[in-house]
Amino acid sequence: MIKLQRVRTKQAITAGLRGPKRVEKAVLLIEGRLAHGDRQEFKSDFWKAAKKQLKVETNGKCAYCEAPVKAVAHGDVEHFRPKSVYWWLAYCYDNYLFSCQICNQSFKGDKFPLEGTAMALDPPLPSKMTPAQVKALAQRLAPDPLVDAEGFPAADFAKLSDKEKCGLIDPYVVDPEPLFKWVADPVLKEVALAPRNNKAATRRAFKAAEEALGLNRPELKGERWKVYKILETFKKSLLSAQAGGNDDLADEIEAQIRDMLSDGSEYAGMARYFVRVEWDDELGDFNF
Repeated sequence: MIKLQRVRTKQAITAGLRGPKRVEKAVLLIEGRLAHGDRQEFKSDFWKAAKKQLKVETNGKCAYCEAPVKAVAHGDVEHFRPKSVYWWLAYCYDNYLFSCQICNQSFKGDKFPLEGTAMALDPPLPSKMTPAQVKALAQRLAPDPLVDAEGFPAADFAKLSDKEKCGLIDPYVVDPEPLFKWVADPVLKEVALAPRNNKAATRRAFKAAEEALGLNRPELKGERWKVYKILETFKKSLLSAQAGGNDDLADEIEAQIRDMLSDGSEYAGMARYFVRVEWDDELGDFNF
């Protein structure tokens, strides 16, 4: 995982999930909850409209495992907080990210492990509401992705989020890289995810990444190994070119390594760890 940046412009965020349209959809959520309770149904077309932009923001990779999605599958609009529990966030743009179907459907599903206090509506939804009450609640049911004053305040939402102490990392909110390290095994030919330190937040994040996202599933560790070996070969070649005074070759290899560290490259978080942490003493002169 690497940190993601959410683009907040009218061009990037579909009109159906911001402003008046957002409120209209929130009304539907409240009315559905009042009428059907836990059996309420959601309209997937609403969040699918966000998919194109979310995919752009991850460079076509899964926001969780960083595997490239576009070559093998369509990918999903993933609800970070599961809509089956956080029903009022079903149409909340800030609750969406782009995920591969394996991370989302085969592993995460409705998992959302907490060690703190779960976010809830305050006050709880009453059994009956007038149309005016529904409209008033709809306006502040969830954050507006573009105009903070028009929805539930982002700062208040962040405070409630912090109190949950969720193990899962939202890469739009938290930088995942300081939490994890990567362990290459030349015998098994795999690279596994591991906790960077023994802090409580790190342990929570690693447990969730492994159990709720499957980020140490065998096929994923094997795919990481392939990228790792290319990166390791570049490292050895770069040091050899530097030692031999072949500046042109060194520059070319350095450019290749920098490309593997870029946001758009698969498993960039893993590559950054090896180059900037594990191999820092060897590659320090290059300031990666």
